[in-house]
Amino acid sequence: MSHSDEMHRMDGQEISTTWKRIADEIAGELTRGSYASGDALPPAQDLARQYGVHRHTVRQAYRHLQDLGLVDIQQGRGTFATGTPLPYRIGKRVSFRENLKAFDLEAESRIVANDVMTASGELGRELAVSTGTPLWRIRMANEAGQSPLSVSTHYLVCSRFPNLPRRLAECDGSFTKTFRAYGIEAYERQSTRIAARLATLEEADLLETEPQAVLLTARSLDSCEGQALQIVETAFRADRIELLVEND
Repeated sequence: MSHSDEMHRMDGQEISTTWKRIADEIAGELTRGSYASGDALPPAQDLARQYGVHRHTVRQAYRHLQDLGLVDIQQGRGTFATGTPLPYRIGKRVSFRENLKAFDLEAESRIVANDVMTASGELGRELAVSTGTPLWRIRMANEAGQSPLSVSTHYLVCSRFPNLPRRLAECDGSFTKTFRAYGIEAYERQSTRIAARLATLEEADLLETEPQAVLLTARSLDSCEGQALQIVETAFRADRIELLVEND
């Protein structure tokens, strides 16, 4: 292989991997609110020096962010934040990590609290169990690109998912992976109710926002082959996310 061929191969490898990392980090800053709508982002040549790459690699990252609607590239002026929240897809098949993978954002979830409660009449009906049945109640904090995005509370029947908190922790907070550990390969979102409300003090702390900030909420029922799996109550930062309802 000639030196020029080797350099071309290395450049291709750089462009195919590094631009995604740069786009991921910039998207994380945008979702954290580091740039307000209309703020100029650093010039491509400045970021190229910072990351030690060619400016075309940075431009590819910016083009990707423009395709997502997160930035506006204005010829001869620069690249500007649009202030557009990330679209979060809600359909029959919903996965926190899969949703964010479309934006090359690394998703992380961690358990902040878990306990056992008894099913109320409403929870019992939705989960198809008797009132008083023991349920897991698991509280999660969810991040995108190292930026707090949502908090969620999950209700599941204890007898159906023994040792759930431990298994969930072993699966890095992913319910999709955890369900697979119980032999459930696929599940669907049967219904979702969307609303808005003000953040509680706990939510404001977990989401790193102001007390009583506006949150978007979704209350969902997940099922597999007609059997209810879990009720999920999620609160999203309204300034970082928009809920996109789609028909699968």
